[in-house]
Amino acid sequence: MRRLPNSLFQAAGKGAKLVRTFIWWFTMGSLTTLAVLMVQGGVRDLLYGTHPTGSASAFLSFAITILGGGLLAGCLALIMVRLR
Repeated sequence: MRRLPNSLFQAAGKGAKLVRTFIWWFTMGSLTTLAVLMVQGGVRDLLYGTHPTGSASAFLSFAITILGGGLLAGCLALIMVRLR
């Protein structure tokens, strides 16, 4: 009888390593984007409503910006892994 692997990552092999790499760099890219927004004062504008646009569109804009930063970092990491 074939023995089952200890974790899902061991079962998937190399594909799981790429997924873990993407998730790690996606998280780092999102946090870095959030940090840049905080330094620029954008979060304060969002919380106190000083953003010139409506509040719902401001939240959507922030979410898309943070998601975009994470996707950029994650995709660049996967490209660098493939080139290596």
